[in-house]
Amino acid sequence: MQQEKQGGETLTYRTVGHAIDQSPITRPLIGVIVITALASLFDAGDAYMLAFVMPGIGKEFNARPETLGLLASCSLVGMTIGSIVWGWIADKAGRKVAFTLTLLMFSVFSGIGGFATSIGFLIGARFLAGLGIGGAVPVDASILAEFAPARIRGYSTGAMPIAWPISTFLVSAISLFVLPKWGWRGLFFVFVAPALLTFWIRRNVPESPRWLANRGRFAEARQALHYLQISDEAIERSRIAVANEPPLPMLPTAVFRDLFAPQMRRRTIHTWLLWILPQMGAWALNMWLPKLFMQLYGSTLKQAVTYMLYISMLSIAGRFVVYFLSEKVGRKVFIVWGFTLAGIALCFAIGAKTASQMFLIAALSRLFSEIGVCGATIYTPEVFPLHIRVLGASTSMGLGRIGGAIGAYAVGLFVGGGHIAGMWFFLAAGNVIMGLATIWFGIEPKGQNLEELTKEGADSAVKARKERGVAVLSGE
Repeated sequence: MQQEKQGGETLTYRTVGHAIDQSPITRPLIGVIVITALASLFDAGDAYMLAFVMPGIGKEFNARPETLGLLASCSLVGMTIGSIVWGWIADKAGRKVAFTLTLLMFSVFSGIGGFATSIGFLIGARFLAGLGIGGAVPVDASILAEFAPARIRGYSTGAMPIAWPISTFLVSAISLFVLPKWGWRGLFFVFVAPALLTFWIRRNVPESPRWLANRGRFAEARQALHYLQISDEAIERSRIAVANEPPLPMLPTAVFRDLFAPQMRRRTIHTWLLWILPQMGAWALNMWLPKLFMQLYGSTLKQAVTYMLYISMLSIAGRFVVYFLSEKVGRKVFIVWGFTLAGIALCFAIGAKTASQMFLIAALSRLFSEIGVCGATIYTPEVFPLHIRVLGASTSMGLGRIGGAIGAYAVGLFVGGGHIAGMWFFLAAGNVIMGLATIWFGIEPKGQNLEELTKEGADSAVKARKERGVAVLSGE
């Protein structure tokens, strides 16, 4: 593969990575952080919105709890498929195409859902909207991990999960105004304009310079570095700094089996379960808690929405704790303690007799759960090599949606069958298991260079490809 030479320089993705890690915080980088955080804003808002519209949808279409559980699950199934498909596209064709089209797809079909004339129509629209938004978060998290210097990667990627509870707060506040006037359909329409505006802004963000360099598109990689205000002089300093280091392999395309190369199996399985098990409880409560307040504890819709508004405030607090401390104490500690304590808190819901008691339990569980999820969101794209980074992150987060779909549908079955205690044990178990398992199976990526952090996984993939007779080119 022909390498770009400029002033005697050979530009490689190790040089690109070093240049990014040595770069200052610039206005364009801050812009990328903000733009990517908006994907989480819509992802969270969409999930929370469904919690508030389900009572109205159930009433209009005379839907049973099991049917509403199916409605809650269908968008998560769409998110799972979208996450995996868009992740494969992002690793094969580039991050930018997925970065722009995922949010466009979500905004279009979210608006269409507001015109639903039947529960089947709505299920279809929700599934297609899920295909779009499902790919946005893992793609965006991977872009941020590749754009940000190592010393602030936790802060940069952490901006995305911070947006989640902020969104739940905004949706709760908007719902108090919109639902009494325009009903559940009005909430679907509220999302369309800002999502389309965000899509329009995202078009100007360049392709990941790390991905471009790995694909041999060196001139474009240089231009992407220029977008981040990294000068040619800074690139030259980085070239000199890494000149004596052994070359990294250039992998031509993403291959799913690389996720299970010998050095990657443990990371992949742990990261998949890290998203599947806790998300059963997180998504189920996101979508069902307002209805549970009303059905089990006699709250009005306004009271339920108000409870959710206060819970979202604690969610914001939990994620800010991780955001400000992840670069000091790491990611792993928050995953372990966050999920473990969230599961323990949910066990106390079995004894809740009043709405106020349930509110306190749900608020504490959400606080700890958000700490765990924020840690996991920063952690996930850091543990996969460059050529499968989005595929690894998207399959992990996508399978988390499957966990959420299982949880959301299971709650409908538990509530329909009157098995409330079993429901709370079911939702608690996934959190506790995953929190404790991370003690033994998690790694700590804080402050490490991405290329070095994932070198073993990349080397393992190279060895496996050579054994299969697949050509692998040198990175130098």
